[in-house]
Amino acid sequence: MYEFIPLVAGVVIALLVQSLASAKLRLLALVLLSTVCGAVATIISGEILVSPAYLAFDIAQALLAAGVTMLLVAWLHRGRTPPLR
Repeated sequence: MYEFIPLVAGVVIALLVQSLASAKLRLLALVLLSTVCGAVATIISGEILVSPAYLAFDIAQALLAAGVTMLLVAWLHRGRTPPLR
């Protein structure tokens, strides 16, 4: 159950970050928010008491989910821009 928290958080973060104007700002927000959500998921689940390695695992899950979502959204919007004349 707790493994879904970083995955869902990563997807939500990516969808929210898409509206930011600058690519650098999007990347920074994506990394920071994914790190925070991964850390919170590790603490909530109590996995941090077992091993600090779970912290890295949950952060990586959130970042991977956010990155894949960003790529999918970019791919889906790729063909929707009107051609230049």
